[in-house]
Amino acid sequence: MIKKFIFSYTILLIILTPLSASARCAVCYTNGLSGASIAVIVIISSFTVLFFANKFLRKFLDKD
Repeated sequence: MIKKFIFSYTILLIILTPLSASARCAVCYTNGLSGASIAVIVIISSFTVLFFANKFLRKFLDKD
């Protein structure tokens, strides 16, 4: 079971890792957005990802 978790984590890491050709600065990538709005987007998106990761891990750990 732990092998499935490690495999899925590795695949997710490979998919989400930006390539050097597509990685740009956040302000250059988002035309017209200020630094504060970018910070709010990052905070909300990280909260959402951590919320669903917590739900998934609770189900995964409470299964045993």
